[in-house]
Amino acid sequence: MISTTNPGSMAIIHSDASKQPPNFKRIFICLAASRNGFLEGCRPVLGLDGCHLKGPYGGVLLAAISLDANLQFFPVAYGIVEIEDSHTWHWFLELLIEAAGRDLHHKPWCIISDRQKGLVQAVQTLLPTSSHMMCCHHILQNFQTHFKQTGLRDLFWEVARAANVFEYEAAMCKIKEENQSAWQYLSLLEARNWAFHAMDPRVKCDHITSNFVESFNAWVGEERFKPPITMLEHIRSKIMALIFTRQQIAARWE
Repeated sequence: MISTTNPGSMAIIHSDASKQPPNFKRIFICLAASRNGFLEGCRPVLGLDGCHLKGPYGGVLLAAISLDANLQFFPVAYGIVEIEDSHTWHWFLELLIEAAGRDLHHKPWCIISDRQKGLVQAVQTLLPTSSHMMCCHHILQNFQTHFKQTGLRDLFWEVARAANVFEYEAAMCKIKEENQSAWQYLSLLEARNWAFHAMDPRVKCDHITSNFVESFNAWVGEERFKPPITMLEHIRSKIMALIFTRQQIAARWE
């Protein structure tokens, strides 16, 4: 159905053929309109995340989300897997690369995630030339479990958002003055994996969190409580309406 109504789309289903009837295991979907919009009009940024489904069948919804020129989230690909681990992320990224073609290997892509289970290894293997940023919100959550001192939160964001190495080092010095252990904790993190000033300048994006992926998860909303086929069809319809609405808005620009 998807291939007929949106030629060039990719929809891959895996099932357990050892059982009769075969049991559904996972599915990957990349609509041609989403892929083309991503490659031709989005920033070279991909947010990767997985969220657990709430229905009776379980599973995890994996998603690859980009940012359009207006810095609004743009769904690129999504799918359902049985669990979230290095194997399922590897499978998902392999199909994403196949759907996108050579572009994922010939552009300076920036991957943003909370570096969830299995994802780091899959990105390093399949997209070795891309930069992989950690979501600063998740870093902050871990940071605050160790250091609850008043004022460190604001200093953390001053470090993360520093525009150049001089501002970064000055902000780090402030943290060192407040709490030596907190400074040591952050010093162990490679700046290129989370700090704005160390981001690949070719990417030209100031996002240091995966909030736009969380926005997609919230946008999916209660669809996660529905059976897989119903949920996937509703996501497809929502993406279609999203692209159409933004196209109509763009058409009114002067």
